[in-house]
Amino acid sequence: MAYNFVSEKKANLFRITQTPKMKIQPFSAKRLWSYTATFVCLLHLTPLKGQADIDPLPLSKECTIKIVDPVDETPLIGAHICIELADGRKVYEVSDVNGNARLLYANKKGVVAISSMGYVTSYLALEGINDGASIPLKTDVFNIDQVIVTGSSQPMPVDSSIYKVKLISEEKIQQSGAVNLSEILMTEANIRMSNDLVLGSQIEMLGMSGQNVKIMIDGVPVIGRLDGNVDLSQINLANVKQIEVIEGPMSVVYGNNALAGTINIITKKNFYHELSGQVNAYAESVGRYAGNASVAKKWGAHTVSAEGGYEYFSGVNFDESTRQMDWKPKNLYRFNTNYSYNKNDWQLTGRFGMYSDELYHKSNLSGTKVYDTYYYTSRYDFSIGLNKIWEKGNSLNVVSSYNLYDRSSQNLTKDLSTLEEHWSEIETTQEANQKMVRAIYSQAIVPGVLSYQAGADINVETMEGPRIADGAQSLGDYAAFLNVNYSIVPNFEIQPGVRYAYNTDYKAPLVYSINTKWQVKEGFNWRASAAKGFRAPSVKELHYEFVDSNHEIFGNPDLSAESSYNFNTSVDYSFEKDAHSWRLSASAYYNDVENMIALVQDEGSTQYYYQNIDQYQSTGANFEINYGFKKNLTLRAGYGITGRLNSYATANGSDKYNVTNDFFAGVKWIEPHTNITVAIDYKYNGELPFFFTDADGEINEGFQAAYHTMNASLSKSFFKRKLLMTAGAKNLFDVTSVNRISGGGSAHSSGGNVPISYGRSFFISLTYKFNHSNN
Repeated sequence: MAYNFVSEKKANLFRITQTPKMKIQPFSAKRLWSYTATFVCLLHLTPLKGQADIDPLPLSKECTIKIVDPVDETPLIGAHICIELADGRKVYEVSDVNGNARLLYANKKGVVAISSMGYVTSYLALEGINDGASIPLKTDVFNIDQVIVTGSSQPMPVDSSIYKVKLISEEKIQQSGAVNLSEILMTEANIRMSNDLVLGSQIEMLGMSGQNVKIMIDGVPVIGRLDGNVDLSQINLANVKQIEVIEGPMSVVYGNNALAGTINIITKKNFYHELSGQVNAYAESVGRYAGNASVAKKWGAHTVSAEGGYEYFSGVNFDESTRQMDWKPKNLYRFNTNYSYNKNDWQLTGRFGMYSDELYHKSNLSGTKVYDTYYYTSRYDFSIGLNKIWEKGNSLNVVSSYNLYDRSSQNLTKDLSTLEEHWSEIETTQEANQKMVRAIYSQAIVPGVLSYQAGADINVETMEGPRIADGAQSLGDYAAFLNVNYSIVPNFEIQPGVRYAYNTDYKAPLVYSINTKWQVKEGFNWRASAAKGFRAPSVKELHYEFVDSNHEIFGNPDLSAESSYNFNTSVDYSFEKDAHSWRLSASAYYNDVENMIALVQDEGSTQYYYQNIDQYQSTGANFEINYGFKKNLTLRAGYGITGRLNSYATANGSDKYNVTNDFFAGVKWIEPHTNITVAIDYKYNGELPFFFTDADGEINEGFQAAYHTMNASLSKSFFKRKLLMTAGAKNLFDVTSVNRISGGGSAHSSGGNVPISYGRSFFISLTYKFNHSNN
């Protein structure tokens, strides 16, 4: 039977809204109470009944459909169905263990959207669906038709975005056994991860350091950068639906920290069940344990959810003769609660999150005494969002957030002969808060041809504490931006953009960009972009001093602001033949940064200083091939090359780029009889340059040695896909650290070991999902 399919612009049926994060520890109870009270009061302003809430026609009619795989017609369990009726109401359903779903409606006027992970979302006219119909969904082996929200005015498929977007699905997260964001990014192309044993994980993207990568959770920026980086190991993945990675500049929309790329973590939402929940338990052979739970309740237009978890890590010590551990013991707690109200295409959301962790740094024995230190990190996040989508494709998105971050420490002196303990007062080393408001209005002037996106963005960052000059410093950024999208011909679109900002400390230039996308033919897309970027130094880079037994980091009030130019281009070609699917991708980029702010290490010491690098360039290319056979086999392989050049190298007579080579590969096999999934990911991380100052005070470059990493896992679901068990091994090559060499790499050059991992480990994860709908 031929079905009446409708435009994929109806993808706005699937709302993916925005959330924050977590936190707990030293903030005054009075202060926290005032924030919480304000948050609750705002939620109570939610209207319980709209002005035009006239009782609609009852949903007295129904039909049953069956959702199946297109190749072998096996039923698709848990497919999501959204029926948008002509009067604007939406009815959500989920297919059962036989792939069946019941559609409820008042009359046969509307659109039915059907989605399932690994398949293309289909949009059908309700009037063309017959009772008992079997509806096959087209296979989406490479997730290019999954819906994303980052950078767009409305949700859209990955392959339809004008930006180059990489999507990491919930399925991949679960199969990898990754607990946090740092772990899942370890084997991704164009991304390098590193670790500091106290400050946490750090990221590099497209040859640019972490301060140029925007990290968001549901569109709300994550604060609390240490030496310019957000600690990605603090972002848990238990409640994550997908991760959207945009490579290249997003400075026009997101401002500071978005030159190299943007990572937006999208959390799970409950649209389809009256009651749903999930429980997860995780254990790893190195003494790492985690437990997470979530529950969501939906009644009418209201949805309330709560989610939280605990993680314990006992630490790892490679030298048993010492007490000081290489990987420090750590405990963390987190909790999030969300509320949403959906009525007549309006959506109001409110969220509160908290996060707390404790890192235990043990000292070696000094006589009969030890001098240990506890490091505490706390986050509190409040946000309110408002979304509206009009029938002609116009939309409004407003998000306002208030984020609090605190890092403190406490010393413990203990006499092991008498067991006498002395605790010092808790010392706050960094207390920060950020106020953010972003409003975006999008309008389709000529649908499918001409549209625009206009917005305002306000960010105010404040840091307080004894290690901040004058006890407190603030930095504000107030901006307006505009993107105009024009389809010159049906398959070629161009999007110029401009952003004007007022910065309280630095004169901000006009930031602009131009993005293009050409669909040469179905499955063949070419994208290109050019952008100017600007980044003012953060409060920490200007005024912060951090000193402990492992680090001495000093701000620099004389820093200049960064300005930059970026160019990106990419080509993607996807095609199918019979049961075989192919996707070929190639991309290239060039970044030119003036006055790049870098954390420079003083050779032979633990001292780091923020300094401007007069000129820094990074350029590179990436090549990737993906192959899929039915839904059972997926293979990927690729090569990336990144070159870096800075003004200090050219001043010393070198005009050659320092080159890093990366290789990556992966395989996923679903055994058709047992449905056991085997997943293997491999990456070769090539030699990496870094900055250091020599004995004469000159800034030079050193190199970090190359290394390999590989992870493998087995996973299987039970009890009608309610229980998922995953077991596997991480870091199969058992890489714990690599050499960092300064002074040109000679036999007498200085350096040290850089931590990579706590070694080879084995894990098991159990996840149980439940849901209930009153149909």
